[in-house]
Amino acid sequence: MSDHDPLRDLWAGQETGNFVMPLEDVRRKARGFQKTIRRRNMTEYAASALVIALFGWTAITVPEPIVRAGCFLIIFGALYICWKLYGLARSASGAEMDAAQNLMTFHRAELLRQRAALASVWRWYLLPFVPGMAVFLGGVSFAPDNPAPLAVKLVIFLFAAMLVAALFYGVWWLNQRAVKALDGEIAALEGAGEDQPVDS
Repeated sequence: MSDHDPLRDLWAGQETGNFVMPLEDVRRKARGFQKTIRRRNMTEYAASALVIALFGWTAITVPEPIVRAGCFLIIFGALYICWKLYGLARSASGAEMDAAQNLMTFHRAELLRQRAALASVWRWYLLPFVPGMAVFLGGVSFAPDNPAPLAVKLVIFLFAAMLVAALFYGVWWLNQRAVKALDGEIAALEGAGEDQPVDS
């Protein structure tokens, strides 16, 4: 029997090019991603507005100066976060997407931009709240009209601080999970190739 197998030779000799993701799939993913970012940011802005209203009301109604100072610091922190959220992690507009020379390159750049924002969330999202929360909790725990002994006040302060720290850790952990998910999206996009122009 001959070792020559035409079908095997045909299979072995065929060219294996890189898989190219269909343009419409890229467009759908890019639009869906921007919609998700837009919805997330609107939720963040609404939460910041609630924080500003709540602590603004507290600053007006509570006479304790330390508590009021903590409230104002928290409000400034929320405003700073909104500013950074827009600068670092805003959603791209439809016009920006339509003007892109290469849709896959544009989508990958957007994934990388959002990944960078999430990876540094401790610096621009969590850290700005720390001074205000520390002053606020200290003002509430050690208020002069609180009849509790100093040791009890200290325990209350430390317990409240641990709760806030646990909340901050949870937010950081969730964002790190999102970073890993974006890493997967970026790897999949790079595996699909980036040589397909937006108008092809």
